[in-house]
Amino acid sequence: RYSADVIHRPVLILLASALAACAPLHSAEQRAQAEQAAELLRAEAPASSAALAPWLAQQRARVAQARSVAQTRYETEETACWRRFAVNDCLRSARLERRAALSELRQQELTLNEIERQRRTAERLRQLDEKQRGAGGR
Repeated sequence: RYSADVIHRPVLILLASALAACAPLHSAEQRAQAEQAAELLRAEAPASSAALAPWLAQQRARVAQARSVAQTRYETEETACWRRFAVNDCLRSARLERRAALSELRQQELTLNEIERQRRTAERLRQLDEKQRGAGGR
């Protein structure tokens, strides 16, 4: 007579391998969505340096607000999970949702930092160019 562990082991191995095979597709899809969101942010950024600082502050406030909402949602779901029978599965699901939301927000934050860094670099290069032109005219 076989124990339940021996009988169910092949099924568990098959299920784990199927889930592992699906994981790269999911993360590739998430990367594509994150890149698309980053491109939209870059396109939305104001062209003038004067308008960039307020826009960046507004976008960072939006990201911080969304992060706060995601954290609050997770805490609410976590509390609800403890009232259910399948606590671990519920908690795992809530953590995955929070991780996905925070990951997307982190990508947006990185894009905002990149935009700011590129603009500062362009401004600095413009200042250096003006300085060299002024020194060359003497």
